[in-house]
Amino acid sequence: MTGSEVRATPSPSLAQHATGVFTLTALVASYTALGLMILVDRAVLPGRSIPSRIGWDMEEASSLLLVLVLLATTISITRVTEGTAGLRALAGRMTRWRVGWRWWLTAVAAVPAATVGLAVALGDHVVAPTPRTLIGELGASAVGLLLINVAEETTWAGFLQTRLERAHSLLVAAVLTAVPFALVHIPIRVVAREIDSPAELLPQFAVLLVICTIIRVLLGGVMRGAGNSILVVAATHTSFNRSNNVDGIAADVLVGQARPLAALAAAIVVAALILFALRGRLGRAERLRLDAAEVSRSASSARRS
Repeated sequence: MTGSEVRATPSPSLAQHATGVFTLTALVASYTALGLMILVDRAVLPGRSIPSRIGWDMEEASSLLLVLVLLATTISITRVTEGTAGLRALAGRMTRWRVGWRWWLTAVAAVPAATVGLAVALGDHVVAPTPRTLIGELGASAVGLLLINVAEETTWAGFLQTRLERAHSLLVAAVLTAVPFALVHIPIRVVAREIDSPAELLPQFAVLLVICTIIRVLLGGVMRGAGNSILVVAATHTSFNRSNNVDGIAADVLVGQARPLAALAAAIVVAALILFALRGRLGRAERLRLDAAEVSRSASSARRS
């Protein structure tokens, strides 16, 4: 047996504690990497000008570093706990695009459309986007999806949240996932100068935890409805970001101050509608059924190859 085959053999002892091992490893690795980025940003270490050479800022560079660290952690823990079969299943989730058109439409359009509608109801008004704006938005969405959100949701939806769902309901798993999901975003806020003092850490974390819980419920529902497609979940994450961000499509077409509140409310409304549509499929039994079907497909694919 080769060394590669040995490393690909699952470890039953670690597999029993995969979510805990992953969470601890991901937090330590993320805070180490982003701690270095904070030191670079504050000019304690050299290199602050490097992201600007490709048109990025430090926040964008830190976000990319974060998702790369998380993806590397996810692949490593999956390899150790589930072996080659686990890696094959994870790759299948990342590339699964054959999903019903309703879920693709939900992923791409539901949150942006609801954001605009709710913002108008709260007093904002709409301006027509120019072709240049639409082309720029398409490019920004593609970059966000392919460089950030697919890798990010491979970690959170593809690995952690679905494993927690094997022991808990979708809602409980979403709340549990929201805690480390929020924690890894705290250093990003430090880099972005949204947190300037230790006194701001706890209030910022509390607000972030509420937002992250809403997002994890939304994305958990999409993951289940779309048959474990990380690609569809990542597209939903991208559409929320482009609705919520100051440079996203909602900001481009709305004039007023209601957009941030409307984007969060839109995520709540869409999540509630998805949960209603999936009623009766929110418990552990459905998660175990989906995972069993995935294992069967992966085994069939391996036999054919």
